[in-house]
Amino acid sequence: MTRYEDVSLSVVDGTARMAVNRPDKLNAYRNETADQLRAALAEAEADASVRALLLTGEGRAFGAGYDLSTIKPGEVPALDDVLEHHFNPLVRAMRASRLPIVAAVNGPCAGAAVGIALAADIVLMARAAYFYEPFVGIALAPDAGNTLFLSRMLGRIRASGMMLLGDRLSAERALQWGLAWDVVDDGELPAAADAVCAKLAALDPDAVAATKRLIGSAADTGAAAQLDLERDLQGDLGRAPAMKARIAEFFARRKS
Repeated sequence: MTRYEDVSLSVVDGTARMAVNRPDKLNAYRNETADQLRAALAEAEADASVRALLLTGEGRAFGAGYDLSTIKPGEVPALDDVLEHHFNPLVRAMRASRLPIVAAVNGPCAGAAVGIALAADIVLMARAAYFYEPFVGIALAPDAGNTLFLSRMLGRIRASGMMLLGDRLSAERALQWGLAWDVVDDGELPAAADAVCAKLAALDPDAVAATKRLIGSAADTGAAAQLDLERDLQGDLGRAPAMKARIAEFFARRKS
């Protein structure tokens, strides 16, 4: 297995375990994080012994969204380029993968990490975990597939409330609303995720891949255009004065 800086990857009994490994940053994503997740996914896919993939985060968070500390003070971020070259390719690769992907959401899951979790095929959540959409509160729009997945999974009214109001969505409510397959006690999540992956790994891989492809065809129609629209609008917002002000506030808080 290749050693990555931001991602850990291991294979046991037909399951590849892929985890964001930036616990000191609550697993906030850099551009490199998205690239390494995609590379690790490709590595797992190339291994014929791998029949399922588990995606999670090391430590107490699944992912805190995009790491704003990677933006330099005063920099105007080209977020459309970030999405085009780093995050959208990861979402596309996950949806196109032959592998059934299980997201084990072990803690806070915010921003881009929500889109990446929902790009999986099965979502399990620890009871203390939650989804959080902070975008509008920092003068941005949801991206990384958030508008695609949430609108289709929740319907317009619930998706609008979640993305516009920016309230945390608990694991229990996520289960009620259809964003998760199951919710388990925090300490039971690793075993529950392993059990689901073991069940998937024991199935015929061609049948699994065909079923995933059919579900994707039915559910993801128009996904490419939606990802492109997220990219374009986020690029405009990232260059707007309001976002520049939010970045300045972010670095001012870090200094205080």
